[in-house]
Amino acid sequence: MVPVINVYKCEGCGTCVKMCPPQIIGFVKKRAAILVQLCEECGICVDVCPNRAIDFKLPTKGGDHVHEAYRTHQ
Repeated sequence: MVPVINVYKCEGCGTCVKMCPPQIIGFVKKRAAILVQLCEECGICVDVCPNRAIDFKLPTKGGDHVHEAYRTHQ
């Protein structure tokens, strides 16, 4: 899932813009904006935002779902 920016919390500091690996975050009306189609969904912007203005949640398929990488192979 692509990160979502809360424009009410964003103060336009530019930290996420500087730290975005694919450089797809910019400013619209002095607030951060993400080019959704180009986002690599790395979550770095969420970690560096000092205002906690960016939300990023991984999709879940229920409590019983285990990713294939974590399954034990017999």
